[in-house]
Amino acid sequence: MILTCPDCATRFKIADDAIGPNGRTVRCSQCSTTWFVAAEPDVLALDEAERLEELREEVIRKPVIRKPVPDLPAESINLDAGDHHGKDILPETEPAKQPDIGPHATIRDNAERKKVRRRLLGVGMIWIVTLTILAGFALAAYLFRAQIVDRFPGAAPVYRAIGLEANSSGLEIYGLETREGNTDGVEVLIVTGKIKNFDIKSRDVDMIRLSFKNDADEVLASWVVEPPKPILRRDETITFTSQYPNRPLDASKLDAEFVNEAGNANNVPLLAQ
Repeated sequence: MILTCPDCATRFKIADDAIGPNGRTVRCSQCSTTWFVAAEPDVLALDEAERLEELREEVIRKPVIRKPVPDLPAESINLDAGDHHGKDILPETEPAKQPDIGPHATIRDNAERKKVRRRLLGVGMIWIVTLTILAGFALAAYLFRAQIVDRFPGAAPVYRAIGLEANSSGLEIYGLETREGNTDGVEVLIVTGKIKNFDIKSRDVDMIRLSFKNDADEVLASWVVEPPKPILRRDETITFTSQYPNRPLDASKLDAEFVNEAGNANNVPLLAQ
């Protein structure tokens, strides 16, 4: 019969009748571990030996740890050399395999990993929701800037500080260009510019007042231009053109702004394009 120590995996060969019909407690001479060996039919002993042989091949090496020897019952067998009916014990020392991680430790590790994943997922979701809300506010502030400035006029300088035109009209005048020209033998200044509807809805286009100013920002001359279209759809852009004869000599810049027709009737004449 072949016995294998459950702790250090050392194998011992003993007489078949050494265990007895009632089984017996045995002790390993290598690591002093004790265990109970039950009697089995001879036909099963061969199967057990083969199974233990296969198990021995799977054992992982580890150092042998000596343990204190407990008191044994009177019926125990000490597995040592020269015992058991004159037959020598054949020790085959094999390092025992590393003990597996207990089920509680595995469950605890899995729970900890799940907790970390949930925490990271929660933080990620908070950032995603926060960025989505901020992006929504930014988009709304961009699309509805005409309504915002109409309700809060102090917001207009904030928009201009970041390079966006914002006013209650929902329209923007930009791209002013000037060039010298001649009309019927008279030297004139030809002015062109663009008007864009940046609002989310169609807008009525007011008249445009163009003004020459000097370095002190004083108005030297101004006139009004009627736009080519009275209504602009969303994101629509049109180009206007006007002429002015005899530009003031001290004029250093040209400004444009929208004025309503009633407000300009008594101030500046309406010039044809």
